[in-house]
Amino acid sequence: MIMKEDRVAAVVTALFLLPTLAGATPSTTYWAPSTAACQAFRTPHVTYDTYFGKGPVAGGPAAPNYPIDTGVTMGVLPWTKLQGEVGFDVLLPSPDPFYFNAKLCTSESSVFNGSPALSAGIYDAGTKTGVTGFDVLHVVAQKAIGGTGYLAAGVYHGLGRASLFTSSEGNVVRTGALAGFFSPNIDVNRKGLKKLNFAADIQTGKNVLGAGGVGVYLYFTDTISLLNGPVWFLDKALQPGGRRMLWTFQLDVDVPLGRK
Repeated sequence: MIMKEDRVAAVVTALFLLPTLAGATPSTTYWAPSTAACQAFRTPHVTYDTYFGKGPVAGGPAAPNYPIDTGVTMGVLPWTKLQGEVGFDVLLPSPDPFYFNAKLCTSESSVFNGSPALSAGIYDAGTKTGVTGFDVLHVVAQKAIGGTGYLAAGVYHGLGRASLFTSSEGNVVRTGALAGFFSPNIDVNRKGLKKLNFAADIQTGKNVLGAGGVGVYLYFTDTISLLNGPVWFLDKALQPGGRRMLWTFQLDVDVPLGRK
């Protein structure tokens, strides 16, 4: 993400802690931080993410849903070639709801002519060591396609305690790959719907973070969008209700402060 008794203890611990995690959100493509983009300077990005499936009522031990993730991420550097973002998420209901993230990004061709966009950061930095302190480092490279789309790839490594990265088979998997795709704009320009973008990504590793998905962004305006689609997990035994798949709705709003 071990002798037999240790393996059982690790899995039980992971299952007990799982309802506190739904992926605290830096800039993402779909499920994971599989993009080298940073949020624009002084532009808060507000997100409201849900992950759910049909099953027992929410709040029960086998309920197939994560806590609701409400977060804010904002760009903090004013430059073109080097950007940065910081943010936090609140996952409720959960006993330790606060997670933090930060990232630095370079734009394409900023390192040398034709260089990819690059980013390095940390996410899922929770406030309780061994419970929510996943402290996941990630590095991603990205190239634009079709003007407004991109392809991205990178790696991640979790610094938190081994129990947080233990698979249902008892293996500790801290490191994996990231890959993301975001389509060029599909212009609609109808009342109530401006454009569409298809997106997909994957975060490898048989741990609680390992998952991938594909879906569509519905842009009602340039700054308000709704992402929806399925997320498939690489280790279903670690997920709410033991589900292989949950559905996600993610409402995203950019707030361009001080602009007319």
